[in-house]
Amino acid sequence: MNTGFTPPLALAAVTLGLALGTASCRKTQSDQEQAARPVARVAPELLSNQSSSLPGAMPQSQALSPIRWQPWTKETLARAKAADRLVLAVIAIPQQPGFLSTLKALSADKSLVDIINNDYVPVLVDGDAAREMSILTSDLCAEIKQGLNLPLLVWMTHEANPVAWIPVTASEPAAVRDLFNQSHMMVSQMWNDSPDYVLKNSALDNDNRRARLRQRKNIKVMSEQPAVDVVRCLRQLASLYDPYSRNFDETGGLFPASSLELLSAAAVHPGLPDDVRSRCLDTTQELLTDLLPSAMFDPLDGGVFSSRRGSSWALPAFVRDCPSQARVAVALLEAHRATGDARALDKALGLIAHAEKAYATPDGLFAVGLVRETDPESWMWRVEDIRKLLAPEDAEWWIKATGMQGLGNLPSEVDPERRYFRGNTLSLSKSVAELAAEAGQPLADFTPRFEAARAKLLAERARRIGMVTRDDTAHAPSTFRMVSAYAAAFTATGDEIYRKKAAALLQKARESFSDGPRLRVFAQDAPPSVGTARAFLYALALQSVLDVAAITSEEQWLVWAEDLATTAAELFTGDEFLKECPDDAKIIDLPVTDLVMLFDDSTAGLVSMAECRLAELGRPLVPSFSQLATPMPTYALDRPVLHTDLLLATVARHYKITALYGADLTPEMKLAVERLPMRIVQRRPAKPEEQVPAGSVKLLFGEDERAVMVSSPAALGQAILPPDGKSVSLPAAGDPPPAPNTPEP
Repeated sequence: MNTGFTPPLALAAVTLGLALGTASCRKTQSDQEQAARPVARVAPELLSNQSSSLPGAMPQSQALSPIRWQPWTKETLARAKAADRLVLAVIAIPQQPGFLSTLKALSADKSLVDIINNDYVPVLVDGDAAREMSILTSDLCAEIKQGLNLPLLVWMTHEANPVAWIPVTASEPAAVRDLFNQSHMMVSQMWNDSPDYVLKNSALDNDNRRARLRQRKNIKVMSEQPAVDVVRCLRQLASLYDPYSRNFDETGGLFPASSLELLSAAAVHPGLPDDVRSRCLDTTQELLTDLLPSAMFDPLDGGVFSSRRGSSWALPAFVRDCPSQARVAVALLEAHRATGDARALDKALGLIAHAEKAYATPDGLFAVGLVRETDPESWMWRVEDIRKLLAPEDAEWWIKATGMQGLGNLPSEVDPERRYFRGNTLSLSKSVAELAAEAGQPLADFTPRFEAARAKLLAERARRIGMVTRDDTAHAPSTFRMVSAYAAAFTATGDEIYRKKAAALLQKARESFSDGPRLRVFAQDAPPSVGTARAFLYALALQSVLDVAAITSEEQWLVWAEDLATTAAELFTGDEFLKECPDDAKIIDLPVTDLVMLFDDSTAGLVSMAECRLAELGRPLVPSFSQLATPMPTYALDRPVLHTDLLLATVARHYKITALYGADLTPEMKLAVERLPMRIVQRRPAKPEEQVPAGSVKLLFGEDERAVMVSSPAALGQAILPPDGKSVSLPAAGDPPPAPNTPEP
């Protein structure tokens, strides 16, 4: 049983013989304690489910549960103390809907519901909003030498000290109930025998945990040569891909969006060594070859699945959320810039359209999305299914286009037990135009046939899956992600619609998620521990604000970015570490900081990129905050996949490209500047002393700021994104004066 008990509680609970051997001593102690224990007072709030009063997809999903879920607040812990109970916290994130089956298994058993309601104070913790809690689960699982799995059941005292914990790895109701029961028996026996023992030892354990975390955060392991080491990391990252086995090592089952974005940016970066650019470009192209025609992209509704089952992209984990759609869209748009692959652009724009349909809220923002787990077979098809649903002339080309086979199209290593025998996942390796050409029909005639076939299959899948409750709770991280996706779509297409959508959505987000100078996760009010923005959300907001500033050249967004950075510095500058949670929202007193990409981009990586961009724009962070944001750790060399966001920031900082634009740019030149890569290239109006002629742009490359002056969109594009795949030959100090539109010293 993977139950996490911290010593000495683990020894007392797991070593049952020892516990029974000391029963007489414990009984005496228990009798004495029972006489001294205060009379339990159960607050009225503990007698009903409080989920409906809280914003967010997770609590709202449990509003009708018989379990009396309480909010993750200090008031709840005070009520647990008064009631003389332990807290049972379930930590989960809405992007991993496996928690729904766990909670369903617990709430379906009346005896379990009675135990949870009467023996504990149950708390459902949204680890996406209270991000420090999801980060903490990694440390807790590591303490018991278990891999990170969510949801995590944590028994804790009213002082917020963990007593015991267990990751739920099984989805079968009986297994979940057995897991809970065995843990409950151990914990409840210890609490009933000696609550003082539990309180004292859990506090001691948490003190030791606090010291370990603080020591780890304060260890100086920062690179002394980040410009050199980041190139080594790029080589290492590219080498993780094996073109023969088609495997990308160390990425696990997640869609490699962040790795794809970094590789794509490096592939066309004129300041990086040619061999690095070439390797990054090759890996980018190989990844696109694997991913774009795979079943990870749903040909029925245009969405992308965020992870896969097993080792092949042919079998997705059929789970999606809004942030994943936006992240993958940005990565594909960068890959399109690097490779010119039209399929990447088409898929990216399709993801944005899918997100608008699936996750837009009535108030014009975006929800995270919450889809319950379903049987994978509900998403699969047999050849007979297609022939039954579609007309014969349509069934044949659809079966061929999606790679379906009579015995199923899943590789044997993905389904060794043949559980999905004759099952097929759907993928489209060709565009609709290519399918029309194969069918010998004009695109205008074939497109309605394609859309009609897709609609029939989509309706059948909806029938199989059943009713899905739509998430209409506006969610700040999802909304800011979509702002960046719109901005990236504008840089890729030049379509003014995307620029307008990015700016309008950002303005709406500013109005909805601002609480004075601070941010909040939800548009509705919530207790600070539930809804106050953590450092990650400030970093994500900074990214989207700077993205919009880049494509609009509007001062208002830079002013807001500076204000956000100032507020973040005040809230999250800790004792030599980057705090994740502001003090007024913190419940567990541990120095939690987000340095590694566990569930999403890391706070450290996003803040580092924001620091780099703001510094180049002449709006640097305060020094104390900047020093925490800029270092590149040496351990990134060993696991570059876990630090791709930080590596992208390091490339932008030490191989920087800055565009200084003069006055009176032509509309074409202004558009070219605004369509430059959003994050690698910084742009700002030139100062008089920088001597940039009207209508021209001066590009500064590298830390020594060698310059190139350009005066046409074509020259600008050649300097930033050379079409021949070779880096621009930048001038060395002392070279002769340049000719027009050529590098200058």
